[in-house]
Amino acid sequence: MEKSLREGLRQAMRSYPQGVTIVTFQTGHESKGITVSSFISVSLDPPLVLVSIAKGTPTHDQLSSAKAFAVNFLAYDQESLSDRFAGRKGVQGMFGGPNFKLGVSGAPIIEGVRAVIECKAWAVYEGGDHSLVIGEVVSVKSISRKKPLLYYEQQYTSTESSHALEDGRIQSRDRH
Repeated sequence: MEKSLREGLRQAMRSYPQGVTIVTFQTGHESKGITVSSFISVSLDPPLVLVSIAKGTPTHDQLSSAKAFAVNFLAYDQESLSDRFAGRKGVQGMFGGPNFKLGVSGAPIIEGVRAVIECKAWAVYEGGDHSLVIGEVVSVKSISRKKPLLYYEQQYTSTESSHALEDGRIQSRDRH
């Protein structure tokens, strides 16, 4: 792809608000995770979701071969967790700070998240410089009614109210 087209796509995607998630999984007896904003629902029958992960990330191969994973939806007050699992606060994908428990899939569920979707591995597809990891949903839980953490224009944001996105109001918060 030519450089100007890549930059145009990058700029356009920055103008699209995205929810922030941490995808967690087990490798042997070790819990791992990575911050992901490229996450979508694929199908209701069967229930499938898709996570896109860059091939160059330290956890790419481990997530791509995991038997199960959980998508933890972050709340507005969990910016530091997002940073930690994105590699901005030390080693990427390491637990040690957040409290968690293992879910029915065996994947870690982070305490205090808005919701969690647990999946068993379904398929992995090539997607350019990313892999598209598809999981079959085995459990869904809403945990907290806190406002969501969003990423927009390269900064964390949240909604002012439950209807804020509908009328175009987004409350931005500067990153620390």
